[in-house]
Amino acid sequence: MERVSKSLPILLILLLGGFLVFLAYPRLHASLVYLPVDTAIKNYYDTREVPAAQLEGLQRRAQDAIAILPHHRYWEGLSLLLHLQAVDSGNPLHQRRSAFEQAIEAAETSLDLAPAQPRTWLRTAQARAWLRYPPADVIAAYEMAVLTGRVEPSMFSTRLTLGLAYLPRMDAAGRAMVRDQLLLAWGMRRQEVIRAMKSGELRLSDIEPLLRGAHQDVLDEIEEAAGGSVR
Repeated sequence: MERVSKSLPILLILLLGGFLVFLAYPRLHASLVYLPVDTAIKNYYDTREVPAAQLEGLQRRAQDAIAILPHHRYWEGLSLLLHLQAVDSGNPLHQRRSAFEQAIEAAETSLDLAPAQPRTWLRTAQARAWLRYPPADVIAAYEMAVLTGRVEPSMFSTRLTLGLAYLPRMDAAGRAMVRDQLLLAWGMRRQEVIRAMKSGELRLSDIEPLLRGAHQDVLDEIEEAAGGSVR
């Protein structure tokens, strides 16, 4: 009896340990399945390249991980991989359209699970714009991209290009967001803004109405830096 009473705590510890391993296994299994996707995405953010031939295989990996554990990070990764397939102009138009639609679906699922993902919101806005969604749907995703991560320097350029394109359809709050992004970009990524203007990606004629008056000093700096050639 004494031996049984001594072994009981050990048995309980073993049972508890086994139960915890059982609970943790799906997360570990999904993580291992998703590992090549994780590596490819990290390389993409370093080099901005993922070999097109690898995309479908990586998408299947992400889908397999989701089948094991539908974590928001796996849905986000799948959305990015589909988006990369969609923006590849070498793919047939119908294939690109389908990939954009699937990318939006995957992104929306990820955002339902974890809404605070500015990059995912911005990608959703871009995909909706490409598919000619109603402007209100594009703007809604755009505004969430800003609200969930106002200061994201790596996104300033894309946010400005998209925001200025939809500026005529925005209300005062939306216009204020685009103005704020422009001021932040000018303060933190000035050379990037100048390059975008000189390449024609950003136009001074779109920027002037946002800054004239209340931010005339910044507008004067931008005009001087642009050399007036982008009008």
